[in-house]
Amino acid sequence: MCGIYGKFLFNEYLDIESSCNALSQLTHRGPDGYGYEVGAIANNDYYINHNGKYVVGNDILESDYFLGHRRLSIVDLNDNAFQPMETQDKRYSIIFNGEIFNYIELRKELTELGCQFSTDHSDTEVLLNAYATWKEDCFKKLRGMFAFAIFDRQNSSLILARDRIGQKTLYYDLSDSGFSFSSELPPLLNKNSPRKLSKEAINNYMLLGYVPHPYSIFEGINKLPPASYALIDLNSKKIDIEEYWDIDGVIDNGKTDEEYLNLVNEALSESVELRLRADVSIGAFISGGTDSTLIIKKMKEVGKDKYDVYGADFPDTDRSEKKYIVEASDTYSQNLHLSSIDTSHIKNTDSIISIFDEPFDGASSIAVHELFKTAAKSHKVILTGDGGDELFAGYLRYQDFKQRYKRIRLLKNMILPSLFAKLALKMGIKNRKMSKIYSVLKGDLLTTYAHINTELDLTNIIKPAFRVDDIFNLEPFSSTRSKICRKKLPLIKSLQYWELKTILPGRMLYKVDRFSMFHGVEARSPFMDHKLVEKAFSIPDEVNISNGKSKRILKKILEQDFDSSFVYRKKQGFGNPLSSWFYSPNSKEMFSELLNRNSLIFKYLDYDGLHDTFP
Repeated sequence: MCGIYGKFLFNEYLDIESSCNALSQLTHRGPDGYGYEVGAIANNDYYINHNGKYVVGNDILESDYFLGHRRLSIVDLNDNAFQPMETQDKRYSIIFNGEIFNYIELRKELTELGCQFSTDHSDTEVLLNAYATWKEDCFKKLRGMFAFAIFDRQNSSLILARDRIGQKTLYYDLSDSGFSFSSELPPLLNKNSPRKLSKEAINNYMLLGYVPHPYSIFEGINKLPPASYALIDLNSKKIDIEEYWDIDGVIDNGKTDEEYLNLVNEALSESVELRLRADVSIGAFISGGTDSTLIIKKMKEVGKDKYDVYGADFPDTDRSEKKYIVEASDTYSQNLHLSSIDTSHIKNTDSIISIFDEPFDGASSIAVHELFKTAAKSHKVILTGDGGDELFAGYLRYQDFKQRYKRIRLLKNMILPSLFAKLALKMGIKNRKMSKIYSVLKGDLLTTYAHINTELDLTNIIKPAFRVDDIFNLEPFSSTRSKICRKKLPLIKSLQYWELKTILPGRMLYKVDRFSMFHGVEARSPFMDHKLVEKAFSIPDEVNISNGKSKRILKKILEQDFDSSFVYRKKQGFGNPLSSWFYSPNSKEMFSELLNRNSLIFKYLDYDGLHDTFP
């Protein structure tokens, strides 16, 4: 797990010192060292420097490209595993952020094909040789989380790639002057050339609470979509983006509950076992919920007996899950470290905001930040339970929406409700409820789901100059909508697919990546193994949700170790108890920006509209 940054200039030479300074903004992602490659594309003159030492070539005067890497050492801790790393024939060079968990199996396969390796067991070298051997077909073989760039010196081309679910973010910027990319936004920004904020990003954020791909908050900078690779021809200055993986949408209706259970159980065990591969110590997060408890269970079964596990309690609130955290930890005899999160942690808000590249509505951010801070004192790798709800229909909103959508479809077929709502809006009756009713009645599946499950009214407080006409025709709605229709997914699977493609990479995994990397920790999420994802999406809706119980397959696995009061209790969710904290004296500073009419945000938002909506 690391940080990568690259820059290619088309018509001028770059300043190496400023490029190194840009790379240094990713030091938190890779505190164990750095490396960079500098060269001139036209004459194939270059050198590679690791930690201040030339390992290939010597200093050159005129350079038009820079490939930089900050290293967090997890697998193969030796110095010769530093990056940039090149193939033995000198054609390809790589900078890589992430982990290839099946690197042992791939290395064996590549060795049998005649590939030679210079490192002891670096997964970076395995990935590099995999691409040199199979080109884009290598993506079919990779099991991992990654964002990487491989430079082809022979063809003056570059390939960027991002993992299937989007655990690792990759920003890029293509302009007439050059091409640049980075794990985070700051290295791509120049204080002497300020950028405009993206209207599309602002509207998406006010609707969804995060900025989804392909947008970033700045015009001209995009995010590479998950499960995609980008081919950049540095001669023609063109970029082509291809998707290399997707859910096929085929539902397997031919199994019994027991067979589905065994299928998931085996896939989860294999995923956890792969993610226990590391040359450093490993811990895990535990919330007392189904997903993290299952991860701890599997760690004990396929790994060693005892791990450090980290949980967060919200004392004296209705969000406290301490009882269940302790029960889960004790059941599997783990070494529990429990942090108490209260209103005193509100003071960390400003520093937490600075961790994010973009506007971000992260309700659990304070607790997650504290957990990674605590875990980082002892571990470089943490396993998490992220993704279980999206894969196995664990959210209550899935169940609720199925019933509500039936009623909405009935109303859609009636003329009077829609006519009444439309007339009311034309007559100037623009209260929140009426606007939402009209939008729901005229919307399709995804727009209706978004209206019901988000604070849509927030898009109405965007100033007209920064508002888009129809946000539901923007990405990510347009492409996801067409895929759902083409795959003919059933209702709940459609919602799961929507969130697999949007909220999971854009919000959940983005948050985990930023907090883990800020503290120099690699977060691994076993539920995000693509083979497990494929199996989960083949399970019929009625197997996951039945008789008012969600996530039935995962809960049946837990029934082996816990009684029903633990397994089938009401879902709590892992979020800070904001409704309680807002009444605390410590909360005033959280609202300071919103109360100040001169705040920067009111260049884009309407102050009076915000305070009328939330008086």
